[in-house]
Amino acid sequence: MRADDTGTHEQALPPRYLLAGRYLMGAPLGRGGFGITYKAYDMLTSTVVAIKEFFPKGFARRIPHSCAVDLSDPNTAKTFNYWLSAFTQEAKVLTSIKHMDGIVGIYNYFLTNNTAYIVLEFLTGMSLHRFINGRGGKLHLQETLNIMRPVLETLLLLHQHGVIHKDISPENIQIVNNRTIKLIDFGAASIYNQNVSKPFFVLKKGYSPLELYSQSGVQGPWTDIYQIGATIYKCLVGSPPPEATERYKHDKLVPPSALGVTIQPVREKSLLKALAVNYKDRYSNIGAFQQMFYGEFMPNSQMRPVANRPD
Repeated sequence: MRADDTGTHEQALPPRYLLAGRYLMGAPLGRGGFGITYKAYDMLTSTVVAIKEFFPKGFARRIPHSCAVDLSDPNTAKTFNYWLSAFTQEAKVLTSIKHMDGIVGIYNYFLTNNTAYIVLEFLTGMSLHRFINGRGGKLHLQETLNIMRPVLETLLLLHQHGVIHKDISPENIQIVNNRTIKLIDFGAASIYNQNVSKPFFVLKKGYSPLELYSQSGVQGPWTDIYQIGATIYKCLVGSPPPEATERYKHDKLVPPSALGVTIQPVREKSLLKALAVNYKDRYSNIGAFQQMFYGEFMPNSQMRPVANRPD
């Protein structure tokens, strides 16, 4: 998990609090819609870790003079418990694939303080967002290809395990010590082939496909493919595509080549297909996009039957 500059939170756990008798808590790294992330020290392994506490904004509060979590409104107990169950189910799946190099390492998860915690690898380095800014606001095609290849390979494996990320953007791609590329922040992820889905809406202008704007939207690997396409577009052009809701009304997406980007026609065509507003017009799996955008076949790119896109 990466550090960011979002500051502290008034309901965060106090510094030096010993969580679960093992983790010495440090300052909060950030506060999102689903929880608070902390820097911590694992007393058992003598390593620095990041810990994410399930603390959904507007639904939870810290009990006064306590570290336990309580509901902001007792009437929301059913919703809170459903989200908590989805949070822990996601942790189980991600823990089972923690050997994957392309995602932030997940070491542990547990329940305490009336909520749930996930212990993550503490990452150094910088986000792709910062990296792009340091390159003057956009990247050359080859640099983009090199950075995004491991992200695609990681997503292929995630999708084969039934997990869709749903929050892919330059902010959630971490370049670790100028070497490893890792996908982070699985707070919005869904386990789509087990019918476990979080009713969270993580909407990022330019990166979120149309189906994320509605609870009835059909989500699957094609959802991540749109966000991958938007991230690549940002790398090449310097700005993300127009918001999907605006494109639905009147699509003004300008091809990268029309903005001075040197890119082969077949690559540009595949990128625009990944960015189709209607999910049925996109690639249905990462392997198909990889094959067209990189001009190569991706091993093990066949999706399982449960991953087939509904028509």
